[in-house]
Amino acid sequence: EVTSRGDDLEQEMSVLRTSVDRLDHELHGDMVNTPENEMESFILGRLQTISWRNNVELLRVTPGHGNTVRVFEEVLFEVIVSGGYFDIFNWLQALDDELGFVVVKRFSLQPDGGNKTGERLKANFTIVSYREVSDA
Repeated sequence: EVTSRGDDLEQEMSVLRTSVDRLDHELHGDMVNTPENEMESFILGRLQTISWRNNVELLRVTPGHGNTVRVFEEVLFEVIVSGGYFDIFNWLQALDDELGFVVVKRFSLQPDGGNKTGERLKANFTIVSYREVSDA
């Protein structure tokens, strides 16, 4: 019976590996297996690309280090952007899609004083990404 089920088990293992890879990507986004010394430049590049795609101006990014929470290390970024309300909303969704499990710990929105039309907002975020300590 075991030899007759061998092909079924191999196919089931392949499906399970694919599922684990998909869940790992969902948790870590494209940062999966990114070495710590490349993490900041990777995230900065991704933030800029996401900003361009969503008509959001990336004004400032300040990297920092957070705490260790159980088996995860916090990777903090203070980010200031300027854009329309829905553009900033789409920017946040793209951030989550591309960078994996991202938490906005703090945010504030205010009218962008440098904009004459008053339609743009300035948003301040503290964005936290989590990495397993063994990956850090």
